[in-house]
Amino acid sequence: MLFLGAVRTTAAGEHSAETPECKEIAARILERTNTHFDHFSPSGGSVFFKRPDMVLICDPKFVTYVSVNWDASGFPPNKWFGLVAKAGNAVTGADVRTLEAAAHRCHRIALRDKTELARAELQGAAVECQAFTRDGGGVVIDVAIPHLKR
Repeated sequence: MLFLGAVRTTAAGEHSAETPECKEIAARILERTNTHFDHFSPSGGSVFFKRPDMVLICDPKFVTYVSVNWDASGFPPNKWFGLVAKAGNAVTGADVRTLEAAAHRCHRIALRDKTELARAELQGAAVECQAFTRDGGGVVIDVAIPHLKR
């Protein structure tokens, strides 16, 4: 996946979010994060949630990850990192505390890197992030199933 601001260049397959595997992941995200279903993308490859906002990109044959954005600054509160970890756990099954620590680490590295990007590979999950302070700042953290090539 490549970051282009808040837009991704990766797209999931048509109606892939409607597969049983993706429906199960979406149900776990709803349960673990108290978010609400908003809509499917027009192609049916992504599930959008609101309050809190996040996106599940789900194509079991290609890529499956949850993306959580923070656009109020380059420094989200600790509670937000906990949300990322819970959503990531719903997708990958990786330990919540390990995911939260990896999200913090990824964020710190991305803030220092000229590219504004960072990545952490964990047992059972891949954490990718973009973090910046320019133009008011923002953070995007994606937690993916690591065995899938992106």
